[in-house]
Amino acid sequence: MFQSLQARLIFLFVAFVLLVVVSVGAMIWGSETQRQDALVINLAGRQRMLAQQMTRLALEADSRKSAVDAALLEAEAVFDRTLYALREGGAAPYPPDASVTLQRPTDPRILSALDQVAQTWSDFRTQLYKLQWASRSNPIFWLTRQTFEDEAATLVEAADAVVRLLEADATAKINRLRAMQMSFLVGALVLLGVGAWVTHRSALTPLKDLSAAADRLGGNDLESPIQVTGPREIRSLSESFDAMRKNLAASRLELLDLTTTLEARVAQRTRELNALSEVSHEISSQLDVSHVLTSVTEKARTLLDAESARLCLLEDEDQYLTLKASCGAQTGETVERRSAINRASAVLASQRALVCSHAGCVGGCGLLAEAHAASHVVAPLRIGDEVIGALCVSSSQPNHFSAEAADVATKLANTAAVALQNAQLFAQAEKIATLEERNRIAADMHDGLGQMLSYLGLMTDQTVDLLAASEDAKALANLERMRRTINQATHQVRASIQQLMDGAPRERKLRDRLQETVREIEGKYQARIDWQAEEGVLTAAIPRAVTEQILNVTREMLENACRHAAAQFICVRFGRENGHGFVRIEDDGRGFDPAVQPAGHFGLRVMTARAAHIGGKLLIESAPGAGTSVTLLFPHGEGRS
Repeated sequence: MFQSLQARLIFLFVAFVLLVVVSVGAMIWGSETQRQDALVINLAGRQRMLAQQMTRLALEADSRKSAVDAALLEAEAVFDRTLYALREGGAAPYPPDASVTLQRPTDPRILSALDQVAQTWSDFRTQLYKLQWASRSNPIFWLTRQTFEDEAATLVEAADAVVRLLEADATAKINRLRAMQMSFLVGALVLLGVGAWVTHRSALTPLKDLSAAADRLGGNDLESPIQVTGPREIRSLSESFDAMRKNLAASRLELLDLTTTLEARVAQRTRELNALSEVSHEISSQLDVSHVLTSVTEKARTLLDAESARLCLLEDEDQYLTLKASCGAQTGETVERRSAINRASAVLASQRALVCSHAGCVGGCGLLAEAHAASHVVAPLRIGDEVIGALCVSSSQPNHFSAEAADVATKLANTAAVALQNAQLFAQAEKIATLEERNRIAADMHDGLGQMLSYLGLMTDQTVDLLAASEDAKALANLERMRRTINQATHQVRASIQQLMDGAPRERKLRDRLQETVREIEGKYQARIDWQAEEGVLTAAIPRAVTEQILNVTREMLENACRHAAAQFICVRFGRENGHGFVRIEDDGRGFDPAVQPAGHFGLRVMTARAAHIGGKLLIESAPGAGTSVTLLFPHGEGRS
């Protein structure tokens, strides 16, 4: 029993708690008993006072007989009820206008004294009644009075005897309580002593021995066994220390054995890591997909000292591994370039390279020649949680690849996956950039050179008609306008070439360039155009690419209004509303149906594409014969110019 230190300490703790609880309970019981005893003694003492009060009232002889009788009757009632409660227990009157509950006494001496008081009280009341009804003129009155006074003295003495007995009983209880407290104190001291002894014997001494054993371990003494006796916890700790000693001894022997080969292994590992770093840098720096594939296979074969390397990528919804690059001998055998693969195969589910001695054990690339399946390592090409392919390096020598080779293959495959993704993204970005540049040049040609050539064709037809009608002056005027238009077209072509060649052109405010465009179209078509620009609209912060798109859309809208709408009045407004910048062009021309676009005309489509390119939109309101309103909305901050 109590083999455990925890059990011993719990026993001592519970014993101490029980001792404290019993001690507190005894104190509470003693306090309540003292309170009850004090109350009983107080009521018993009041009985003596009531006896004296009744004696005084009975002996008074004055004109206030009725008041005296009432007070006497009240005193008798209180004395009688209190005496009954003291003897039998129950409610007793307690001033002022309250009552208390008493317990029936158990001490025979107190009961006997109370019985004596009750007997004396009966005799006292008899003499009291005689005295009340006796006439003072009767000689017997004085004899009755003397007898009454004797009974009163006897009653007071009997009440005093009860009080003394109650005080003696209360004193005895207090003495017993003190004795109990002393015993509790002695018990607490004993428990503290036992606890100190148990702590010293069961904890401090074994811990001191364990500390000494730990010091021996710290001093590299791994030969001396550790055997400390004591409770179960101490013995378990001692066994753990001894097991640690044995493990340290074994580890020391192992370290001594490894020390002889550690330097060579570290040097080899350093060479591998340096080579892997150089290879990774070389692969990552390539942006051509085919070059990356070829470089990965060659570097993998060289780095792992293998005979062949294959890189396969998942295709056809990840159902097949297709050979994309290879290097090394295949012993003259024809190798399949495509292999079906299960998505749950080991190589695709693994987070690192797998080493195997035959092709079927890992479900890898599956494209190895039989002679090179004797020993190979297969690493998944991972980008995050996505597998895009597998890198397989093989050798015809069994057990050629070690665990370190698997780590190198894993790192190389991860680097190759990232480099391959970068190369693919770069190729896509180049393609997208080329398409965007072609679209931009096509839109610029449509909005600029195309519009001017169309205008020149129209002017040429008019000039021919004028010459046929012998209106030479008007024909010369048309030729002059055509010359200005040709000069302007030449200027725009040169500006476009300069824009393509210039990486950082001079920035100008959008409002100024819009106004120049309006005036240019106004002079070109001899049209009446009203220009309105809100004050304080920010223009300097708009990116140059956005500015060019806004200008091109505005020029196209004005060209359409002047050439096709036959408008007499055109209004151009530039401002900001609801957090967006806008350019709105309204004319009173013939209008059109926006849902119908004539074949061969791309103006609306080009303008809509330009608006979408800058994150804006084009709003068209028009109907045949009702004029046209075209609004270009584009993102804009709340800054001020």
